[in-house]
Amino acid sequence: MQVMAIANLKGGAAKSTTTFNLAGVLVEAGFQVLCIDIDPQKTLSEAFFGVKVKEQTLSAVLAKDGLLSSAVQPTSFKGLYVVAADDDLKAIKSGQTQIEGGELRLRSCLTRLKANLDQVNDHKIDWVLIDCPPSLDRLTMNALVASDAVLIPVDPGAGGRVALADTLEYVASARKWYNPTLKLLGLLITNTDTRTIYDQETTRVVREQHGDLVFKTVVAASVRIRESTESQVPLVFCKGSEFNRYAEMYRALKNELFQRITVKERSKE
Repeated sequence: MQVMAIANLKGGAAKSTTTFNLAGVLVEAGFQVLCIDIDPQKTLSEAFFGVKVKEQTLSAVLAKDGLLSSAVQPTSFKGLYVVAADDDLKAIKSGQTQIEGGELRLRSCLTRLKANLDQVNDHKIDWVLIDCPPSLDRLTMNALVASDAVLIPVDPGAGGRVALADTLEYVASARKWYNPTLKLLGLLITNTDTRTIYDQETTRVVREQHGDLVFKTVVAASVRIRESTESQVPLVFCKGSEFNRYAEMYRALKNELFQRITVKERSKE
């Protein structure tokens, strides 16, 4: 089971959109995927997947060190599951909910999932994607501590580059104090229009500063991507050739991810 956090301090960097569409391409490739929405804004679970919190909440599971499967819900897509965010995550984020070893709780839950001590369904989960809030706090640290790897979507503009520097420092802190094997998979440039000189230049600056850490794949800004999330259907499952161009961007990202972590394609039966 691969566990990956999608994180960035900056809001609007397409963390939820990246999680949503990457989950789609992984399911398309034959993998069982669990998305964890640890952002109290609930964008991924409620707005994109249309999944509202159930009686057993993520915040309660973290507070009690309970079974994550009790908070898992199916989506409209076979092999794709979600743990919805809930309002009480705000109390964990702010520290109002006092939890001993608070930064380690999600890792504890996922360790049981990896060891098959906590069953989500009849099939073993292959990928866990954690959508983080746009802040560097206890919730984001929980995600980084629990993950094998982190992917950082990047808005290449000036504000995005400043936030990226802070995010990279936070990832380094998580690696130093809690999770020494955490791998930074790469930086994904998002929300760009490569036809403009400004976006060409800002993309060049990011690549110049971070080299091979930056994925070759660039996700362009598009109304089609917004339409996909509005309709609660990942791009790879949207009908119409106008969506396929953007679905291919996420398929290309999946291929680069597999190269960086040596994952083989799942054979389709």
